[in-house]
This record gives sequence, structure tokens and C-alpha cells, in this order.
Amino acid sequence: MARSDWVARMQLGLALLLLGWMAPLEAGIHRAPIVIPAHKMRAIAQYPVKNYRLFRSGPAGEAIPIPFQIDEINGIGDYVLNEGPQPNLQTGDSVFNHLDELSFMGDDVGPVSPPKTWPGTQKPHAVFEIRITPPAGVPNTSEGAVYVAVFLQNIPSQVNDKYVVFNLKSGEILTSRYRYRFDQKNYLVVNGVEMVKPGFPSGPENVPLIDSSTFYARADLKYFLTLQVNHRSVNSRLEAFKSGPVRTIVRVTFIYQFLKLNFEVGMYTEVSFFSNSVILPAIIYNPLDGVKSLNKGSGFYYGFALRESPNRYEFSTNMKPYEEAGQGSSLLSFLKKEVKPEKEYWASLIGEDRMMYVLMRPSAQMLQDGNVPYYYVKDVGGDDLKKRNNNETKPIVDSPVNLGLYFDLTRFREGEHFMSFQLFFENKKDYKNIELFKSLDRWAIKAARLF
Repeated sequence: MARSDWVARMQLGLALLLLGWMAPLEAGIHRAPIVIPAHKMRAIAQYPVKNYRLFRSGPAGEAIPIPFQIDEINGIGDYVLNEGPQPNLQTGDSVFNHLDELSFMGDDVGPVSPPKTWPGTQKPHAVFEIRITPPAGVPNTSEGAVYVAVFLQNIPSQVNDKYVVFNLKSGEILTSRYRYRFDQKNYLVVNGVEMVKPGFPSGPENVPLIDSSTFYARADLKYFLTLQVNHRSVNSRLEAFKSGPVRTIVRVTFIYQFLKLNFEVGMYTEVSFFSNSVILPAIIYNPLDGVKSLNKGSGFYYGFALRESPNRYEFSTNMKPYEEAGQGSSLLSFLKKEVKPEKEYWASLIGEDRMMYVLMRPSAQMLQDGNVPYYYVKDVGGDDLKKRNNNETKPIVDSPVNLGLYFDLTRFREGEHFMSFQLFFENKKDYKNIELFKSLDRWAIKAARLF
């Protein structure tokens, strides 16, 4: 397919998507994805995936179908993905159970009112209510519900809306709120993120938010050897993916390049893309015990080149800033006071017509060791950052980065660390959404069978 044809189809699909969202937004509880594992809804599980449909209640009590998807997770904890060079569809059993996940958007949640009428002539075999309740103390929020129906025959057609479009050839994700362009040599960094204007496609197509990203690690070993790597030292390849109505999941594996030799790292991750967010549940294997093996100054950062200077945004976070070791030095040091670790770290950037929100959950071992992230913000715009070479291995103060997270590697223990990152992109300014993002883990979800 020619690129012009693909872009035209993307624009048409996005236009229909935006029109289709106008009604659900009136009923929604928030603008974030909702992902629920089967083991938290045992009453709903154990039916074949193909037999499920998801609804919300309409004004007259009619069951209105909403987009959803069920993603299977196999016995070794991998998502069952059906496309790409190495799909693993055969590892699933096509039954919603155990670790499998049901996902839908908070935009589509309706009122707590069981539907009275159902599409077609066939009544569902079983109906379950999933009630979603906001935490106490969060203003201007309300309880909502969706209804899971199981059909054993005459199964209604699924909703045609697709909230995420993935183009494998160009390495692009397009939703109603952002366009995300992978660096296809390393899927953990980006070649650009753009905000989709609310009037698109009749208005401007997009506005650049992020020009690029990078990461850098410096391991100063106590045995007179110093290693430095960046995103060009660690390449990745796409193994498999699944693109459903609500989310696209991409599995990538990594190769470390050292002295022009390629080594399989034995590490992979699965990145989820929703209409307004990117979720990275990272499993990081650290081969060194940083406490015993590394000197001070050993660190790791992940950073973005925002198109506009961060000073153009309202910036807020619960992290502490890092300090440079000395004026003009490229080494990094930390605040002298010991920083108490938090279970979650967040940062928000609010512009005139856009918002970004970053949420990070460290591993249990990191919390135990007091291994906390520090934020880096620099008042410099994208044009000036482009004068720096993003392929060079440089510490954060010399790299094309004006926003980043930094970790002290001397506090990283040897072994696996389970972490998660979530990045939200919103194409409007709304302080309420930022406050809702901060409380997402405290929303209560309760499932019950109605009949």
C-alpha cells in the first residue's frame, strides 16, 4: 500500500473514531484505560473468548456495545500475540481465565443501571456487572459500570471502532490523541511523538510534542573499567504484536553490541499502546551488584527531547531533582539527604492545549534499597537540542535531552527488577484529568453476576 493511501485511510478511520467518541465521553468516568485480569473476576471467567461482548446502559435501558478486548497471557507470563515474525498464538487456549486481561476505556463506562434490552433476538446466557467506584476524596467523580454478556449462540457482531492503529512497516501508532513513531532499531526510544489536534482531520493534522528520546548508562567498576552504553549500543527487534480495538501490544527483544559484536541480552518486554497512553511493564535484569561493584557516578537515565522547552509547561512532580557534581562537570551526584522512597513516582506537564503525565512504579527491591528516581529538567528547546548528536554516548547534561529520569546504579542490586512506566498524552488542558491519573490505582472494581 502506498504511504499516501495508508495516511488517507488512517485519517478517515480517525475521523470516524472522533465522531464515535462524542456520545461515550458524556458517560465516561475518566480518560484512562481500564485493564482487569481474569483472576480478579472469577465469576466472569472460564468462557471462550469469542463468546464475550461488553455493553453500557443507554438512556432507555438499551445495551449499547462498546469496544473492548481480551488479551490472553500464557503459562510463562507472555501475551499471546498473533502477528509478526514470531507469533505465539498456539500458546493460548482461547478461554478467558487466570492472568488473561479484559481491557476497555474509561471513556466508555456508563451508568450503574443494568440494561433491560439486548441487541438482536438472543438473550445472553449470562450477564455480569463490573462496577467501578472512585476513591474517597477525589472531587467531581462518579461511580460507573459496564456489563459483560456471554452469548453461547447468535453472538452479536463486535463494535467496529478501533481506538489504536498500528502500521508495522512505518513503525507508527496513531490514536485520536497522539501519533507515536518508533525508532525501529530500538523500540524503547522514539523518533517523534505528535499531538493530534482535536479538530483533525479538518484542522491541522498534528503538533510535535517530542522530537526523540534516548537512554544512557555509565558503569564505573571498582576494577578500573568503565562501560558506557546508550540506545545505539542496545538494539531491539520486534518479535510479535497484536492490534485490537482498544490496545496494541508489541513484544521486542534486545541485542547488546560491544566491540562490534552482537550478544543476545536474553531480555524482552511487551509495550502496550492505548488511545491516550503507553504502558511499559519492564523486567530489567541487572548482571552486576551495584552496591559492591560500582563506584559513585555510575548511573542510568532515560530522557526526552521535548519540542518546546519544559519551561513552557506547568511542571509538577513528587520526585527530587538531581544535582551536578560540579559546575560544568558531566558527572552526576545526588542530594546529600537520604530520600524516602515512594511506591509511585509521577510528573505532569501542562501546556495551553496539551498535557503529559508520567507514572513510574519501582521494583520492591529498589524500594527496599532506597533506589529512587531523580528528575532532570533543562530550559532548552528542541531546535537547540537537535544540534547535539543523539547517537553519541553522552551523559545527560551533554545529550539532546531536556526532560529525563535518572537512577543511581550503585543502588541497583543484581537480579531481576520488575518496574512499570506509564506515559499519558492528552490533547486538551484539563486539571481534573491529571488528578484522576494520580488516583487510578485506588479505584475499586467489583464484579457480580446478574443472571
